[in-house]
Amino acid sequence: MACQPALTEDHLFRLGAGLTGFVLTASAELSADLAREHMALLGVICGAGPHPHCGWCYGAASLFLVGLAAFAGALRPGGLLQIKAKLPAR
Repeated sequence: MACQPALTEDHLFRLGAGLTGFVLTASAELSADLAREHMALLGVICGAGPHPHCGWCYGAASLFLVGLAAFAGALRPGGLLQIKAKLPAR
C-alpha cells in the first residue's frame, strides 16, 4: 500500500489560492458577458465617445486581474507565506 504524502499548510494555501483564482476568473467571464450585453443594448462600445465604461467593464477587468494574482500566488515557487520574524532571545 503506497503512502500518501501529508497535506501541508503550504499545500492547503496553494490549493485555496488556486480555487480562488478559478472562481474569480469564472466571475470575470460572467461580468464580460454582461458587459457585452450592455454594449449591445447601448449600440456602442463602452468608453468610446461620450459613453463611459460601465460597471460590468470595470468588474470584468478587475476580477480577471485579481484572479491572475491568485494564480500567481498559488504557483509561486517560494511559497505563499514567507514571513520571517526574529524573536527576542530570552
